[in-house]
Amino acid sequence: MKNLTINHKKYCFLFGLILLGIIPLRAQDTGLSMMTNLWQTNILNPSKMTDRKFIFSFPGISASLGTSALTYNGITSTNAEGETVIIANDFIDQLNNKNTVWANTNFETFHVAFGSGCWQVSVGHSFKTNTSMTFPKELAQLALQGNAQFLGQTVNIAPEFNFSTYSEWSVGTAIDYDRFSFGARLKLLGGLSNFSSGNAIANIYTNDASIYELTLTSDYSINSAGLIDVTGLEGNNGAVEVTTTDMDLLDALFGQNKGLAIDLGATFRVNEKLEFSGSILDLGTINWTENTKVYNSEGTYEYKGLDLLNLVESEDADFSQIADTLGEIFQFSKVDKSYRTALSWRTYWTVSYQISKNFRVGGLFHTRRLKGDFDPTVAVNAALDLGRWWTLGTNLSHGKSTGLAFGANTAVRLGPVQLFFATDNLPALFNVVDNSYAHARLGMNLGFGKRSE
Repeated sequence: MKNLTINHKKYCFLFGLILLGIIPLRAQDTGLSMMTNLWQTNILNPSKMTDRKFIFSFPGISASLGTSALTYNGITSTNAEGETVIIANDFIDQLNNKNTVWANTNFETFHVAFGSGCWQVSVGHSFKTNTSMTFPKELAQLALQGNAQFLGQTVNIAPEFNFSTYSEWSVGTAIDYDRFSFGARLKLLGGLSNFSSGNAIANIYTNDASIYELTLTSDYSINSAGLIDVTGLEGNNGAVEVTTTDMDLLDALFGQNKGLAIDLGATFRVNEKLEFSGSILDLGTINWTENTKVYNSEGTYEYKGLDLLNLVESEDADFSQIADTLGEIFQFSKVDKSYRTALSWRTYWTVSYQISKNFRVGGLFHTRRLKGDFDPTVAVNAALDLGRWWTLGTNLSHGKSTGLAFGANTAVRLGPVQLFFATDNLPALFNVVDNSYAHARLGMNLGFGKRSE
């Protein structure tokens, strides 16, 4: 088996899809849970209350992206001509059996919270993008090395993916009773766009007598709705195109595809020093009804005389050529019908201990579930209050999809103004090309009045 050297310009479509086009789904926010008296901790647990009677949160943003195994410098090198290239075999050697590429963004337009004594009410709005892709190692092997290595074998090459953008309006409440706090948040969702997989079976069998004889057994579906419009996948138009449509302000704020979700949380204070809390977030779905298309490939097909490796190595190969060929192989049919997608629900379980008046430590266990798979993260945190106006924190975490990460956070209060910044992986902010995971959150709050206990 020869070692392919891939020019990054010629094959940017492939790695753009893997590294950029799938802009995962999941901010861990491992340090945010320890930032007490910061309104944004309520995002992770609706039972959390601040020490202010009234909070107004200005537009803020959080974003994260990463891969389960790959870094930019880890898969690229420079050839004798000074070009950045990817060595296909080296790239494949770094892959796991299943590989996840993910990212998410959360643009918080505003949040208002007010309360006194044992209660608090909040209202807010945000735009969210949740995206993930999981692909088997065999898909990369087939695309970059051909199918000769799979003679007499059946391999499933089907990727699973989800790209969703939606608007979220929320109303929440928290109640404090004795040593317990309980919180709930109801969220009205307005879906803006979706591009996702449904059933994900695409088995390819290579005849052990010839690499040119393939049998494909598929039960694979691709959905699109809202602002994303996919055409030509069924092969009728001769070319596959993914385009976006325009929207007006009202559609952007409320979305045409409706959904509901709920967040639940609770906190238990054992004493003045020790506290436990838990939450489950994003229990809900979105019904996609506008501009919907569902492409299905189901059946068993036989092909002779098709050389996948030659297709990849062709000097004229480009994304549209390969997409058209795959569309022909899979024989997609199109149906215009509505469908439903579930949000990727998450849980946060935390413990904190106040060692002294200004110093506290804690731990966190976070899980995320998508398409039946769990993605756990554990973390330890520490926070130091430097007077009444400045807090510094740090956290060390390890996750299934993020690996070991060192984070930091800070919050500064200047009168009623509170500024904050948090990252779960500090080194990635300075050297992203050698890291497989990056995350950051920043924003500003206004707070007035002291909430009585």
